[in-house]
Amino acid sequence: MYTQNKPKHQQIYDNLLEEITRGVFPPGAQLPTERELVERYQVSRPTVAKALTRLQQEGFISRRAGSGSFVSLLSRMDTEKNSKARYFGLLIPKLGVTEIFEPICGRIAQLSRLHDFHLLWGDSSAHGTETIASDFEEVCLRYIDQGVDGLFFVPLELVPSREETNARIVQHLEQSRIPVVMLDSDYLPFPRRSPFDLVGIDNTRAGYMAALHYLDQGARRIDFLYREKSAYTVDERLQGVRLALAERGISMPDRWVHIGEPQEDSFTQTLIESGARNMICANDATAIALMHTAYRMKLEIPRDLRIIGFDNVKYSEYARIPLTTLRQPCASLGELAVETMLLRLQNPRRAPTKICAEPEFLIRDSSIIPSA
Repeated sequence: MYTQNKPKHQQIYDNLLEEITRGVFPPGAQLPTERELVERYQVSRPTVAKALTRLQQEGFISRRAGSGSFVSLLSRMDTEKNSKARYFGLLIPKLGVTEIFEPICGRIAQLSRLHDFHLLWGDSSAHGTETIASDFEEVCLRYIDQGVDGLFFVPLELVPSREETNARIVQHLEQSRIPVVMLDSDYLPFPRRSPFDLVGIDNTRAGYMAALHYLDQGARRIDFLYREKSAYTVDERLQGVRLALAERGISMPDRWVHIGEPQEDSFTQTLIESGARNMICANDATAIALMHTAYRMKLEIPRDLRIIGFDNVKYSEYARIPLTTLRQPCASLGELAVETMLLRLQNPRRAPTKICAEPEFLIRDSSIIPSA
């Protein structure tokens, strides 16, 4: 109801939300333009924009540049009368330690009110390396005992027992028949696929974009670096690098692929002696570690060594030499995860899907090949 005892932007928000809920503007419908809303409510354009921005942030509408505002296709998917609230769990290792999954999960949490679900943040941080696998599995079993309606699952990585632990967790989940949406990575190596839905970026395209950046500068060799027991997204990113090289008639030999710990001087020394100069690292953490080791070894970046990472973590832009990287669209990934979970609940028998979001390539100083 449009009344006079609230701020004007709040009144517009309440009125539009009521009309969306009543079906005046059904899912997919376009809202009136900002100019039309200004005339309708006799307010300024910034006031209208503030109300629309809140509706967008809460997931009720999407706004497309040059096209207008549209009601979310999921705005009434699970709001039927008498429906009980669902409970979804987060099964994510080191949640609260990593930077990528916090904003994804934050966006999922923001959408909980719109779609009438509660989000359970299980203590899956597991800070102790010795117990991380058993702690992670224990969180999974606790969710199953609680009877959650769905799980957002990120496989364990960077620990010796990751394959065995992930396989047991998947077995638990399959036996419980709890709907699962995997985030970022599958638990099986590329190109194999699990029986679960998967939401992440297009990692093959991301690797391709990174390699193309070097190739367009005239590079004829590109090396790829990752840590042992990394997430299987590295296989897809490496595939993208190989594809870009192949398009230029360059075959990528195994010696251009490096597995190890970049914080170790001896490893990095061997890497440099092998002729590696244009590096693509599996993620920003690996890239920054390589940078720090290069500094200790008196190497100049980008003169002596060029580096590209993935993820665009906060410190990548503020490194001594700003890091070229690929940004994950975390808010969009959170929205896609919720959409995929709700569709899975609506149709449990549909085939597993892989939903990919487009990464954004951010070119900074670390990857610029100096002029001859």
